[in-house]
Amino acid sequence: MTKVYVDIETYSAADLPKVGVYRYAADPAFLILLAAWSVDGGPVEVDTDPAAMRARLQRHLDDPDTVFVAHNAAFERVCFSALLGMPPGAYLPPERWHDTQAVAAQQGWPQGLGMLARALGGERKDEAGTRLINLFSKPSRKGTRTLPAERPDEWLDYMLYCVQDVVTLVDVHQQLGGHATAAERQVFLTDQRINDRGISIDVPMARTAVQVAERNAEELKFEFVETTGYAVANPSSVQQVRAWLLATGLTEEQVPDLKKATVQALLDGPLDADQRRALELRQDLALVASKKFASASNSALEDGRLRGSFRYFGAHTGRWAGRGVQLQNLPREQLETEAETAAAIDRLKRHHVADSYTLKALVRALFTGPFTVVDYSAIEARVLAWLAGEQWALDAFRAGRDIYVETAERMGGLTRSQGKVAVLALGYNGGINSLKAMGGARTYYDPATNLVVPAGEVTPDTPMRDMHDEEYRRLVEQWRRANSSIVRLWAALGDAFGDGGKVGQHLEVSASHDAMGRAVHLHLPSGRAISYRGTKWERYRQPAPDGRMVAKEGWRYADPRNPFNAAQRIGTYGGRLAENATQAVARDILAEALVRLEERGYRVVGHVHDEVLVEGEHDVDEVAAVMSELPSWATDLPIAGEGYTADRYRK
Repeated sequence: MTKVYVDIETYSAADLPKVGVYRYAADPAFLILLAAWSVDGGPVEVDTDPAAMRARLQRHLDDPDTVFVAHNAAFERVCFSALLGMPPGAYLPPERWHDTQAVAAQQGWPQGLGMLARALGGERKDEAGTRLINLFSKPSRKGTRTLPAERPDEWLDYMLYCVQDVVTLVDVHQQLGGHATAAERQVFLTDQRINDRGISIDVPMARTAVQVAERNAEELKFEFVETTGYAVANPSSVQQVRAWLLATGLTEEQVPDLKKATVQALLDGPLDADQRRALELRQDLALVASKKFASASNSALEDGRLRGSFRYFGAHTGRWAGRGVQLQNLPREQLETEAETAAAIDRLKRHHVADSYTLKALVRALFTGPFTVVDYSAIEARVLAWLAGEQWALDAFRAGRDIYVETAERMGGLTRSQGKVAVLALGYNGGINSLKAMGGARTYYDPATNLVVPAGEVTPDTPMRDMHDEEYRRLVEQWRRANSSIVRLWAALGDAFGDGGKVGQHLEVSASHDAMGRAVHLHLPSGRAISYRGTKWERYRQPAPDGRMVAKEGWRYADPRNPFNAAQRIGTYGGRLAENATQAVARDILAEALVRLEERGYRVVGHVHDEVLVEGEHDVDEVAAVMSELPSWATDLPIAGEGYTADRYRK
């Protein structure tokens, strides 16, 4: 097998971070300026002529025993597709490509080539390239391109920079090796195909929404200025808005800043009419809906599809992250029915006024199908119970019983909503603050005694009140008594992080040493591991919920995003390790389902945590059955999926 290591430098009028590589390479001004090549780690050669690049690329493509190695290989693959004249939407297949960035992510290393090389202690990347990239690979302020002949010395430096990247790439690849497992390689290839396929969007709707949002913003700004008696000229200015709020009678303690949580706390309390309206307007102006529409409009290709929306191994656990519009982070708001949604879209396209809420509620509808959407039911609760061997919960899942009701009963006759909050908030060693953050802040009570009313005695007229800390504490204790196996899992994982060894039937912890020191590996049943590098038992200080700095002691590890920043070291403990393991296993369940769906001819166009979007109208039960097939490493894990079909995406 021949390995061709390659790195390129490019030019485009499109802004790569904003629009992604697919739109970037489709820009009419796109060029590959430099291509540096090394065959099997030998001398690096450089092409600057597009014809020479095409000829060399084609020779390697014609050899079926050649594999291309690149860092963030999708960039080279998509750009080379454009170089070969392939139309937007058609790309070189990913099977012939090996991505060192993907493998680094699997092993818990930094994903940037420079940071990765430094962490591995090997061949360093030349970090002086940012200035050269800005000079040659981006339009000048006048919108023109700087040609090599205009800056020959810097151009030579740029060539050497590209060559050094290949030298670093060779060293990194030799140190990292291949994918964690053969199955994980298939997950990566499936991810690439999904990104290549893209998801269809309503481009005219997106463009109109941007125009309407801009008009709405101007009207809201004018109303804000009027509401403040022209005391605030710029509603985006924290200094101006905060000064006005203080001048109207609020205190420094009430308005320490204008963060989202602070503004919401103010709105939940007593305010005069102008204060309340100003803060509401500020919230509306901060809505991200218009940015979603703008991102979609700018990034879509001529076929109306948005590509490259999913970042493989975007999280340390292996979960995907979003790019661009970010399907993983869409507004929760939506209109109640598809008919209401269609009517609102029709009004929007005719430029009728759409308020900020309606724009938010239409973001999901931007994605056009038809879709078959299926998601896993309570997947994290199922996986956590399976990892811990919490038998009563596993029995409840296998029997199809409501886990929230079951939990509530085991906690002493609570309501289903309280059981749900407890399941979501307490599974990873959460306490009072976790319950509060999850929204379990109210309970039914008897006004005569001020005592909590049991679930079976709640009537439509039973009043509610805020819960006391002692009641929160009692809920935490009740949940832990009902889930003793999960509590033992926390302790076992915390101990194993230091000592190693098996944890239950499905997990194991080991340690190794590398250039960053001690590395701990949490081995998952799928065969891959979560790696925590640079681990140490440390004393440190961190802010408490009330803002005070408190002394802490425990295990910490290097942040993979920047392992050399001591301030970014991450603390961990048994509950957090349980969360990592649970989310990683849930991700592996989803990942293998994506591979199966692709293999059986379903066109997956998106996925959000535990939900999959398949293009076309299919039998929902059939898609759910494919997703619910158990992998060989989890034959006794009770999972289930359910879904719907829709012309546009919705929850």
